[in-house]
Amino acid sequence: MIRLTRSVVLAAAVLSSSVSAQAVDPRLVSRLDVHTRAAVVAIIDSARMVRLPTEPLVDKALEGAAKKATGQQIISAVRTFARQLGEARTALGPNSQPAELLGGAQAIRAGIPAQQLERLRRVRSEVQIAAALTVVSDLVSREVPIDTAIAVVSGLVRASATDEQLLAVRSDIETDILGGKPPAMAASSRGQALEQTLAASGPPNGAGAPGPLPSPSGTNRVGDPAGSLKPPGSAVGVRSPADGPPKPPGSQRKRP
Repeated sequence: MIRLTRSVVLAAAVLSSSVSAQAVDPRLVSRLDVHTRAAVVAIIDSARMVRLPTEPLVDKALEGAAKKATGQQIISAVRTFARQLGEARTALGPNSQPAELLGGAQAIRAGIPAQQLERLRRVRSEVQIAAALTVVSDLVSREVPIDTAIAVVSGLVRASATDEQLLAVRSDIETDILGGKPPAMAASSRGQALEQTLAASGPPNGAGAPGPLPSPSGTNRVGDPAGSLKPPGSAVGVRSPADGPPKPPGSQRKRP
């Protein structure tokens, strides 16, 4: 009786998979056997129900198939990746974009604790940090200590570094490491150098750290703590209150 029940269940699963094959991603239909596909589709459906991105899960299954992994290995990899995506969303917040969740899952897979992702998110919660998460993961994979990688990237995000600048500094750090520089030192020195450059150039349109506000003429606005220039409209030859009341016309002293 038990054998019959198990056979019926297995047959039902195979039939269900065959009937719903048209609704399944055709890439999975062509690359996975029926049993592996049924399990992977179930994981993907569960992820979709909780609004996790599903395309990375499809890619993970196809990656396993391309590497000739066993069905059980593929199922395990997809299930683990789905869990990491969920952990990333918990750490980064429910409004995180799919690219951020993917970067967060990659960071978790690299061994970075979810609490560190929360720390990075808090630096500037209003901006997307997908590139920052990718850079952190890559630095850790280059044996930069986790605390150092998070500190360096957090400082750059706080300084309003662009995605291009983050990716460029990652490349510089990797070059230094390949050249024999200790990973922690390479990351810290490159990060500090870029922070100093950003601080010297100043963020555009007054973004980032407080400072003088720009005016159309390129000078500081009135009331800026750091501004010591005259109000807009002042120019050489215009009198100030300290010059006293203006003299009537013709009252200037004539030269002898």
